[in-house]
Amino acid sequence: MNPEKLSLLSDKELALLAERMGIFVPEGLDRLFIVEEILSALEEDDHERVFSHDGTGHVEEKKLSGRGFLPTLAPDNTVIPSRYSETMIRALPRDPAWIYAYWDIAEQRHPPLGGEDAEANLFLRVVEIDPQSSDRKDFFDISISYEDWKWYINIPQPGAHYRVDLCQRMKAKIRVLARSNELKMPVYYIRNTPRIPQITKSLLILSGIEGLHLTEPRDENPNRILMADGE
Repeated sequence: MNPEKLSLLSDKELALLAERMGIFVPEGLDRLFIVEEILSALEEDDHERVFSHDGTGHVEEKKLSGRGFLPTLAPDNTVIPSRYSETMIRALPRDPAWIYAYWDIAEQRHPPLGGEDAEANLFLRVVEIDPQSSDRKDFFDISISYEDWKWYINIPQPGAHYRVDLCQRMKAKIRVLARSNELKMPVYYIRNTPRIPQITKSLLILSGIEGLHLTEPRDENPNRILMADGE
């Protein structure tokens, strides 16, 4: 609307238009000021209309209007498989006395029912490794089934280096299907060795470690295991 069209309206018509637009018009106000107020209100309204239809302004208007504008997300039907049919094994230290091992076996390695490999069985070989030469120092075996895929393994020597082999026994033969990463297990006691600097010993005493009554473990191999489902 331009000023020329407004000027054609009578004083009563201008006052009525201002009232409908929500403009307060004091009694006796000159018509020139009424026209300016109406034009100013129309300009502000046009500016708000343009702002509400551009990208950012439109989003802000939606957010502030209380209508809860949120982008529509497509339904996610992705299902994460529990196993990937990949022959592998991984080992992680849970604490100084326990290793958490998990593994998988490819489907083609499963023996067919009634086939030649029906007598084949699986086991984990927990190997203690010499960190200097990587030679095997000691080991023990844990029988598992094809349905198993994770175990907690109790080790005999905290602080030692270990590896867990996923093995298959077929009559008189043993085949290693996969080998885990090597682990340096932590210790839960301080070894009494003269190689510890005196400043370190002093700091340990000040920390109150003597009050914890930490002792070296007994020389034994309990060979205990726990199912990981029971954690």
